[in-house]
Amino acid sequence: MSGPGFDIEAAWLRRFSADAESNLTAFALRLKESMPELVTVRESKGLFSRHGRIAAVSIDLGEHRYGLEIDRGRLRSTLSMVVRGIVLNTKELTPSEWFAKLLEETHKMSEHAEGLSQSLSQFMAS
Repeated sequence: MSGPGFDIEAAWLRRFSADAESNLTAFALRLKESMPELVTVRESKGLFSRHGRIAAVSIDLGEHRYGLEIDRGRLRSTLSMVVRGIVLNTKELTPSEWFAKLLEETHKMSEHAEGLSQSLSQFMAS
């Protein structure tokens, strides 16, 4: 069964396969712009270079930390359980699984925020 989620994942994977480094950079910058308090971007610099290149991005959502990096030319994706700033465990996922889980969790957060916003609006109106 292929729904819109599968189509999005497939397009995302094709895009990253074509040019992982520049797509990681674009993805990291877009995430950092939309959720600056939740996203950490790690850069790496060569010995004589002025500007670094984006090597990894991590997104902290509740007790989960989603990590994406280029490791020896290969896209590496991880999901960590973090409690009070301490990483309890980390597992490596396929990029497809990683993207699906991130999409699902951000969607849940959006629904929760929307519900909270509606509740606040109703409270303020009464």
